[in-house]
Amino acid sequence: MAERDNIPRLGSKPGYEVWFLTFTDPATGQGFWIRSTITNPSGDDGSQPRPVAWFARFDPGDPDRTFGVHRLGSTTSAAAGDDGGFEARVDGTLMASGMADGTIDGGGHEVSWSLTWPTGPDTYRPLPDWMYRGGMAPTKPYSPNVQTTVSGTLSVDGERLDVREAPAQQGHLIGKRHAERWAWAQCGSFDGASAVVHAITAQSRRGRLRTPFVTSIGVLWDGRWIRMSKSSRRRDFGLGAWKIDLGNGRYRLTGRVEAPARDLIRARYEDPDGAPRYCHNSEIASSRLVLFEKTTGAFEEVALLESRGTTHAEWAGLTPAAEVPHEHQDVTPPAAAT
Repeated sequence: MAERDNIPRLGSKPGYEVWFLTFTDPATGQGFWIRSTITNPSGDDGSQPRPVAWFARFDPGDPDRTFGVHRLGSTTSAAAGDDGGFEARVDGTLMASGMADGTIDGGGHEVSWSLTWPTGPDTYRPLPDWMYRGGMAPTKPYSPNVQTTVSGTLSVDGERLDVREAPAQQGHLIGKRHAERWAWAQCGSFDGASAVVHAITAQSRRGRLRTPFVTSIGVLWDGRWIRMSKSSRRRDFGLGAWKIDLGNGRYRLTGRVEAPARDLIRARYEDPDGAPRYCHNSEIASSRLVLFEKTTGAFEEVALLESRGTTHAEWAGLTPAAEVPHEHQDVTPPAAAT
């Protein structure tokens, strides 16, 4: 059961844990990003855990309607469910096996959601298996529901949206600290092609040294996962653009993932010690990827995977990008923020 990879693991240890849902509504083209996060501080200064509920909407038709809000919670719980699933609560929000409900008000916005999705297929692990052993990776990502569909309702500033089987994915992360820099992308809604692509590239720090960028990409094609990975000192991405070119001997994937600055929202993350990372996220990014297979000594194209506004992607690092016009707003009430 893939939901075992959603079960909370952090407990009281220093670190952070995240459950998130991303999807793009096929009827309107709007993208959505919903997260529940818990950060346990490091050190002995008496700091309390920081549970935060996040919501973002991306509107390709009117970038002025793109926004993100998040709220620090005063209460939180995260536990395994009686049915083998999980649930994580941050004040008025719930992220659980196959469902998400919540409300966030503030910053001039009022939002609520009640969504469900089918669960069940095996978890997809974005990183190579060796990186899940011990402390090899500062963050361990899991995709218990890497290819699913979301249905339900959202209300955004008085506008109701009925969502019906929107291509989606739900993920879970647990770590001691964030990577130094990373890019991430996922898409299960390509033009005329049945496939899923899940891609991540990240650089971490070990002591004073930065590691190479480890890139790991999986393509679900013709009913099976094709895994490709590489390690390089060269960074293949910049803000809103990621050039992809890697293979595994039998297959090769080339192409781009991209989003203009107007379709990004800048969010400030914090490590358990308070060190910041800046994530620039879009749920309406695009991608154009070509999958090649080696036959009789030469690579031949077997799939053209094009996505226009249905790729979920982010670019993150140590500094905020000033050219991104949208910033996640902290709408925590003053009494709760102290």
